[in-house]
Amino acid sequence: MSERLEGIAHEYGPALQAYLKRCDELTLSHAYQLGRRALGDGLGVMDMVSLHRSAVESIVAEAPVEQRSGLAASALDFLRELLSAFETTFRGHHEANERLASAHERHIKRLHILHEIEHAVVANKSPGDIAAAVIKPLRDLLQVPRAIVNAFDLAAGEVEWIAAAGRRRVHVGPGVRYSIKMMGSLEALMRNEPQIVNTHSLPPGPEVDALLASGVHQYMVMPMIAGGVLIGALSFGGEPGTYSAEQVEVAQEVAMQLAIAVMQARLYATVKRHTEELELRVRDRTRELQNANKSLEAFSYSVAHDLRAPLRSIDGFSKLILEDYQAKLDDRGKKYLDHVRTSAQHMGLLIDALLSLARVTRANMQRTEVDLSAIASRIADRLQGTSPNRRAEILVEQSMQAECDSKLLTVVLENLLGNAWKFTSGRELARIAFGRQEDERGTVYFVRDNGAGFDMRYVDKLFGAFQRLHSVTEFEGTGVGLATVQRIIHRHGGEVWAEAKVNEGATISFTLRDRSTAV
Repeated sequence: MSERLEGIAHEYGPALQAYLKRCDELTLSHAYQLGRRALGDGLGVMDMVSLHRSAVESIVAEAPVEQRSGLAASALDFLRELLSAFETTFRGHHEANERLASAHERHIKRLHILHEIEHAVVANKSPGDIAAAVIKPLRDLLQVPRAIVNAFDLAAGEVEWIAAAGRRRVHVGPGVRYSIKMMGSLEALMRNEPQIVNTHSLPPGPEVDALLASGVHQYMVMPMIAGGVLIGALSFGGEPGTYSAEQVEVAQEVAMQLAIAVMQARLYATVKRHTEELELRVRDRTRELQNANKSLEAFSYSVAHDLRAPLRSIDGFSKLILEDYQAKLDDRGKKYLDHVRTSAQHMGLLIDALLSLARVTRANMQRTEVDLSAIASRIADRLQGTSPNRRAEILVEQSMQAECDSKLLTVVLENLLGNAWKFTSGRELARIAFGRQEDERGTVYFVRDNGAGFDMRYVDKLFGAFQRLHSVTEFEGTGVGLATVQRIIHRHGGEVWAEAKVNEGATISFTLRDRSTAV
């Protein structure tokens, strides 16, 4: 026997004997006190039953035979009273566990509601969808006949349902509107103070009749405030009475999260609408621009073709006059006809350049991995072959690869290297380089020369069609080459720019972008 059991055993026998002699409430209450002590000492029911059996056996053994049956029955009443202490404690534990389990279940439901709100926000759902996802679980959690998520129209002084849940059905979406006066004090709601409204104190009307018919005699209005703005309220109610601290806490928490979610949903809808409108305007403007460009290109192409025939006639008949009527023309007349032929031929070159520029704009892009070094080297060899007696150094950096349209980049390098070759014609030793370098813009390709250069004050004109910074008598050309270069680079999503000094040379630089930025 343990020490704790021995302590009660010394007292248990005398207490039982006293009860068997007197059988009154005082001695019976001693049994309950012993049961409480046993619980406090950590003893169990079986310990006390065993102790009781030993005490009864000892008492009955000393009693006359005819009294033993009665004593055993009375002793059983003593044991029942003692064990009632255990029963009360067990019942208390059971009830406490049930309350704890119920509270835990409500907490889980509460978290589920908040999770549904968060999930709806992440999924960019509408205010109606957000409210619909939580209104019925919220009504069940609050244990009220009706719960409503309301949107406020402060300018109109009205309230509109976003979602509502009653005992039998759920309503989602607009349509039900009523006076904002049914929400209690608007000023108090703006201060984030909940309102309790007695339905019977409201002015008679169909809305009040509907509330009373659904069993709502009193309801609480919990403000929904986001960004300091009152956008609506969560209302719920039923029978008259007070609302528990838990109901108020749940309603406040859900109302706050709903306010944030509804505000974000409205902002998302506004941004989405504006984005769609902007995209539509951009598509319309792009289509208009594309149509205008196509019309302009077609017009330019048509005009250029239509001009070829008369130009050929001018040049041809001028040549015939010079050949067939040479003896009848004086030197001034011959000179005039030479000017006519030269101008017609130059106009033909301009038309060819214009057609080339149009083709560059209209051509389909075929981007592949291109060896720019190989293209530049072939162009350099061809240029040096046209003037083998010129002293010139053309340096091409090796292994320059780029993702681009091979044909179009060939046009770019032919123009840039051709210009460098042309503008260095007056140098005793021409130096031309094609290379690359890295900066914040990425890979920058450049063609550099030590030729005539130009005045940077006129750099803005450099890439315009038919814009020339040098006269035709100094350097031949059409003035379309760099305009062509710019259009090709822009179609690749890149940039092109120039730097120069008069009589010290020029550097034309360009970048190329990936497929996502190409046109």
